[in-house]
Amino acid sequence: MFEYGAIVMAEFDGRLWHRRAFLAGLGASVPVGAAALERAERPRLRRDGLRAPTSNDVLSSGRLSTITGFALRDLSSGRVLEAHQPFLSLPPASVAKVITALYAVDALGLDYRFETRIIGTGPVEAGRLMGDLYLVGGGDPTLDTDGLAELASHLKTLGIREISGRAFVVDSGLPYQKSIDPGQPVHVGYNPAISGLNLNFNRVHFQWSRSSEGYAVNMTARGRRYDPAVAGIQMAVARRKAPVFAYRNDQGRDAWSVASSALGKEGSRWLPVRSPGEYAGEVFRELARSFGVRLPFCELADAAPAGTVLARVASVDSARMLRDMLKYSTNLTAEVTGLRASQRRGENPVDLAASSAAMTRWLRARYGLHRATFVNHSGLTDQTRMTAEEMVQVLDIAAAGPLPDLLKDIAVNTAPGSKTRMEGLRVRAKTGTLNFTRGLAGYMDGAGGRRLAFSIFTSDLEARAAIRAGAGEVPRGAVSWRNAARRQEMALLRTWSRAYL
Repeated sequence: MFEYGAIVMAEFDGRLWHRRAFLAGLGASVPVGAAALERAERPRLRRDGLRAPTSNDVLSSGRLSTITGFALRDLSSGRVLEAHQPFLSLPPASVAKVITALYAVDALGLDYRFETRIIGTGPVEAGRLMGDLYLVGGGDPTLDTDGLAELASHLKTLGIREISGRAFVVDSGLPYQKSIDPGQPVHVGYNPAISGLNLNFNRVHFQWSRSSEGYAVNMTARGRRYDPAVAGIQMAVARRKAPVFAYRNDQGRDAWSVASSALGKEGSRWLPVRSPGEYAGEVFRELARSFGVRLPFCELADAAPAGTVLARVASVDSARMLRDMLKYSTNLTAEVTGLRASQRRGENPVDLAASSAAMTRWLRARYGLHRATFVNHSGLTDQTRMTAEEMVQVLDIAAAGPLPDLLKDIAVNTAPGSKTRMEGLRVRAKTGTLNFTRGLAGYMDGAGGRRLAFSIFTSDLEARAAIRAGAGEVPRGAVSWRNAARRQEMALLRTWSRAYL
C-alpha cells in the first residue's frame, strides 16, 4: 500500500526527490483558553444529520455517499449548516495530525525546540579529549546530515583531533519503535523507525545506475551540503521479479535487496532506517573524520553521562515545525512531537500505543468527545477512528487559538478542470489519504468575514481489507478512488462557499 499524503517527498518516473521548506516565523496567536472551551457546550447534531439541498446533488452524483460523513458549522453562531452521516466513525488518515498539533501546542507551547548534543567526559589536552564522547539525541525529528555536520565541526573548532576513550550514541530519549505502522510495505520511506535520535527522517538514500557490468549502488545519508556513504546499511541487487524490495536484520544491521527487473537504467529513492542510533553514529563518525577528527566506532549507550556539553544544535521552534508537519504531512514529526508531548504531560509512554491512548484521553476531556480513538499520532493507520461531527467540534473550539495559522491554504477552483480560483474564499485545512481512505478538515473564510468549520471523511474499509499482501504501494483501483474522493471534496467546498459565504 502506498499511503498518500504521508510523506515529505514527491515521486516521478521512479525517482524519489527530497523536498524541504524553511517557513517564515509564525505570528503571535491567541492561546486556547477557558473562554474558547466554553464553546464545547454547543448543541449536538441529531443522529440523522442535517443535509441541506445544496449537498444533495454532490452526493447523488457520486458513488461515495454511503461511505462519507461530513459536517459544516458556522463558527459565529455555532449553528450546524449541513451534515451527512456525521456520527460515522472513520479513519481520519493524516487529518489526525491536526489533533497531534493541538496536543503538542498544549504540552510544549509554540517555542519548544528539540536539541541534539555532544558531551565529553574529560578535558581537552593537546588536541585530545581525555575521556569518552557521547552523541546524545533529543528526539529532533528534523535533524539532517547538515545539522549533524554542524555538530561535528564544533569538535574541530574546539581543537579536538582524537579521543582517549570510547564514542557512544544515546538514542533513548524517546521509546524505540521499529516502524510507525507494521502493516505498511517494508520499503516505504514514510514508515520509518522512531527513536531519540532521528537522522534524515530515519531514511537512507538509495541510488543506482546500470552499466555493462551490472548495477552500481550507493547508500548515503544525503544532505544539502554533505552526502556521506553509509556502509552499515547493505543493498544487494537480486535477479527476481518480486518482491521489489526485501529486508532483513543482519546482526543489528539493515540489509536490503532489490529486484533488478524493477530498477531500469538509473534512479534513486529513500528507504526507511530500522536502526536509527547505529545509522546516526556511523554518519557522525564519518562527518567527524571529514573535519579531521578521528573517532572510534560509536557504540549504543542507555543514557547520557554527567559531563561537559561540547556542542549542541537545536531545531526550529515548535510553531514552525508543526506548520511544516501539517503542510507536508511528515509522519515522523507527528509521532515524535506526540511522544514528547506525552512525556511533558508526565505520561512516560513506553510506545506509540501508550502515547496515543494518553492523547485520546486528553482529547476527550478537552473537547468534550466520547468516541474518538487514536492508535498513533500521524494517522498512518486505519485503526484510528473519528467522526466528522467530532472533528468539527474540535475545530470550533480550536478556532480561537493558533491552529488556523498552522494549517496550509487549499486551492478551490471555480469548476472541475478550471485553473481559476474562487474569489473571496480562503480555505485552510489538513488533507489525509490512505489507500481507499480520504479526509479533509479545516476552515472556510468568506470575503464578508464569515467563518465556517468543516470536516469530510470518506473510507471504503471493505476495499482496504481486501488489499492483498504484497499488492505494492498502490493497489488496483486506489488512484481512481482517491481522485473521486477529491472531486467530491472540492464539489462540497464550492457548493458550501456559494451557499453560505
